[in-house]
Amino acid sequence: MAGSLGVDMSFFRLLIVDDHPIVLAGLKLLLRGDGRFDVCGEARSAQAACIEAERLQPDVIITDLIMGDGDGLALIEDLRAMLPAARIVVYSSRDETVWGPHVIYAGAHGYVAKSEPLETVAVALDRVMAGAIHVSEPVQQLLMGDLARRRDRRTEIGDLSGRELQVLRLIGSGATLQSLAKELGLSVKTVGTYRERLKIKLGLDSVRMLERHAADHVAGRLDPS
Repeated sequence: MAGSLGVDMSFFRLLIVDDHPIVLAGLKLLLRGDGRFDVCGEARSAQAACIEAERLQPDVIITDLIMGDGDGLALIEDLRAMLPAARIVVYSSRDETVWGPHVIYAGAHGYVAKSEPLETVAVALDRVMAGAIHVSEPVQQLLMGDLARRRDRRTEIGDLSGRELQVLRLIGSGATLQSLAKELGLSVKTVGTYRERLKIKLGLDSVRMLERHAADHVAGRLDPS
């Protein structure tokens, strides 16, 4: 295994998130021979993934999209808000041409279909730990076309992700950071990161402006498109 990853890397702590024991065992077996990776933990649900990520502070996370207790895209966003420096590779059975772009926009750095050989995960790790994005050629073409359409367009509420919209609506309903964190099952720090991200994306200069903007959205006074 050490020879299959061509990039010279330092030692990385890795968290695996999947609710199938066979997949967990296969990924651990794949990585066992590579001294650059320490599988520091595993999780079988979105909630457990957030808890373990905050506790273990991994450098890289391999995660499925389908878990019984949560939305895989929201999990990626939560992990990115929690650990902005961590690299995330999605390993999923969902259609990559449908979900691959969504995964990248949510903040992941790679997508590997479970129909691919398991060794493709090693290739993806190789690329993302070197600072690149790993997706298949069809997904790359979809991303390039979509980015061309999005270029120079001002961010609107309709451009926000599902998790960002959820946070915006809760803010607009008067939720505090503490109540937001409790509602979403996240730390106050992570929710604060979402709030700052919304300010930047919507071009707002202060928390007060964001709260007013969010309240207008909840009250239907903003164009959702």
